[in-house]
Amino acid sequence: MKISRILLIAVALLAGGLAAFLATRPSGEPAPQQVVVAQDTHSKVLIAKANIGLGDRLSATNLDWQDWPDSAIRPEYITDKASPDAITQMKDAVARYAIFTGEPIENAKLVHTDQGYLSAVLDKGMRGVSLSVDAASASGGFIVPNDHVDVILSRSTPQGQQAETLLSNVRVLAINARLGETGTNGAPADPNAPQAPFANTAIATLELDPSQAETVANAVQLGKLSLSLDRRLPAQSERPGRHPAQRADPHHPLRPGGQHHGRNAEQR
Repeated sequence: MKISRILLIAVALLAGGLAAFLATRPSGEPAPQQVVVAQDTHSKVLIAKANIGLGDRLSATNLDWQDWPDSAIRPEYITDKASPDAITQMKDAVARYAIFTGEPIENAKLVHTDQGYLSAVLDKGMRGVSLSVDAASASGGFIVPNDHVDVILSRSTPQGQQAETLLSNVRVLAINARLGETGTNGAPADPNAPQAPFANTAIATLELDPSQAETVANAVQLGKLSLSLDRRLPAQSERPGRHPAQRADPHHPLRPGGQHHGRNAEQR
């Protein structure tokens, strides 16, 4: 065999070996890793499937279960894992606040009672006191439930016509049979007259403490009571009707045992 052919075969073998070596040599870059995306698990959360107004009772007609990411479930939510029979257990629950469609149900917004809806939304120790008012004496009839008002007494005295504010910043529980801000018991308002004011007389139910209730009961015998709409500022965080400045003065002349005389007379 000629030497040139032997050299050609040797070069071919060397080139092939070098190619095989380069092909099997690690490149120095890490091998791509497979990324596994963890999928969030879900549980069922009890929600309102229709708007629930203040004072409305909860039932299967306005409740439903909805899938909810476990990472977004708050401790106050009601889940099927913790309370699988929650819809049945809610049959005696009354809403103390408006709950909107799709909103999770929270026990803090409910009261469990078999009593009427008005007594269910009263805070502990408070009383519901009703007054007959007309539009002219109730801010033009624009007062609605959950507003805050001042109660003003107007009466005739030997010194002339006098007016004084008996109570300040008390909560309106209801206007007639209307508990919610729209409609009856928080139901949707009449689409032809949304949030329409009352035009004639109405029964306004106020949330008062016992002392305030006695003051109002005496005042209705002495003159005309009017409601003045009160703009409640965000800084006023105290519960309506319980601020110290709003309590009825135990020595007020309209309290039981007090003397009925006007403010001007007291200053003489």
